[in-house]
Amino acid sequence: MSLLRCIDVSKSYQDADKHVQVLKQVNLSIEKGQQVAILGTSGSGKSTLLHILGALDKPSSGQVIFDEQDIFGYSRQQQAAFRNQSLGFVYQFHHLLPEFSALENVAMPLLIGGESQSKAKQAAANMLERVGLGSRVEHKPSQLSGGERQRVAIARALINQPKLVLADEPTGNLDEDTGEGIFQLLGELKTQLDTAFVVVTHDRALAARMDKTFQLHHGVLEQVCR
Repeated sequence: MSLLRCIDVSKSYQDADKHVQVLKQVNLSIEKGQQVAILGTSGSGKSTLLHILGALDKPSSGQVIFDEQDIFGYSRQQQAAFRNQSLGFVYQFHHLLPEFSALENVAMPLLIGGESQSKAKQAAANMLERVGLGSRVEHKPSQLSGGERQRVAIARALINQPKLVLADEPTGNLDEDTGEGIFQLLGELKTQLDTAFVVVTHDRALAARMDKTFQLHHGVLEQVCR
């Protein structure tokens, strides 16, 4: 049984008098604990697909089935709970809250979900230790390096022990060595937590190390054979 399935997902919109087809009948299956890469050039529809998988955007047609439930059959409140409890998000630009410490940033999803401050902060401290930042918990984003900020973002994405993490160019804004360190971290966490990852990237070397790789070109998704 797949963790997530896209069934004939299409997305289009009207731009003035022009009809734009972003995704064309995309079909995708992701298993529990699997790492999947989606390659594509800028404008190929990668981010749109990721937003649909995360219920941040709605397809024009088709279904997204997660744990045998159609996520677009949920109410807006149910979708928000789904994102908070079942998904984690990592972005190219970490989107940390600058006025809060690393600990507070990581604890935020738990606090939003109703956890007590003491339990949320303890869990956040444990997760930051897990990603190698146990000595940086009180530092604010401006006091951290690019790689450290991305590690905080990954810790935040994993704090609710999600079944699936959606990552949009997670190493795209980092130098080669730091990006390699982040990729190794994702691999370690996958093994430890049995969390599935969908990573949107333009980096073919990174994609080749994933369990499955897909190419998105002009809205059409095809698996890359190895």
